[in-house]
Amino acid sequence: MICETVVTPAGAMIVCRSGRRKRCTCGRAAKLECDWKVPARRSGTCDRPLCESCSFVPAPGKDLCADHARAYAHWKAVRGQ
Repeated sequence: MICETVVTPAGAMIVCRSGRRKRCTCGRAAKLECDWKVPARRSGTCDRPLCESCSFVPAPGKDLCADHARAYAHWKAVRGQ
């Protein structure tokens, strides 16, 4: 855990945060997570960390990792779309 002292007009306080930042497979900071449905996971989705550059967006508000972008393309091809 990383802690630092922050001084404000109201006084000093200690702010702690986890030292683990989520990273995309490319190494950039991940601000997104894969939304592919994975029923076996507790969250119900893949949740692989993604940066904006590596994310595939099949619909507004949906982001897919590279593996699931390929699965999505295959799914569309099978459906004939």
